[in-house]
Amino acid sequence: MKETKLLTKEVYHSDFLTIVEDTVMTSENIQTKRIVVKHSGASAILPITKDKKIVLVKQFRYPIGKITIEVPAGKLEFNEDPLLCAQRECEEEAHVKPSTIEHVMSIHNCLGYSDEVIHLYIGYHCEEVKKPLDKDMDEFFEIGYYTKKEVQALLKNKMITDAKTIILLQHYFALNAF
Repeated sequence: MKETKLLTKEVYHSDFLTIVEDTVMTSENIQTKRIVVKHSGASAILPITKDKKIVLVKQFRYPIGKITIEVPAGKLEFNEDPLLCAQRECEEEAHVKPSTIEHVMSIHNCLGYSDEVIHLYIGYHCEEVKKPLDKDMDEFFEIGYYTKKEVQALLKNKMITDAKTIILLQHYFALNAF
């Protein structure tokens, strides 16, 4: 069950992603096409304060036309270490800095059509930074501090629908089931 790439044609390119159309040969000797969204990858981090508050950000997401509640996250710069990206996004979006960081896992968000990998982290013992990093020019968000019960209610009421956020929250809750 393997496919061999015969030809690649770039369909679209931006600083954010590239879309290619690959011609492939399946293991059953059938030639077909695959559309692939190529992405540099991203990191996401669940910040937890010293007093166990969960820090999430609210922001408008144009593709779904809604305000979402998410963990801080951002795309990797060229050759950037995913851990450094997570730290940067934590300071930039949540205005906090963790004293310790745990790598939870790396996930393929949409593996049916994209090669994007998102590296997931939890940042513990976060403290507010005096001078947060500048946010990206096109980013607008609100920072929220939530208790475990408040976040569980948000999940139960389907107010959090972002996959990376749900994975990180469920991992954190499984480790802290008390």
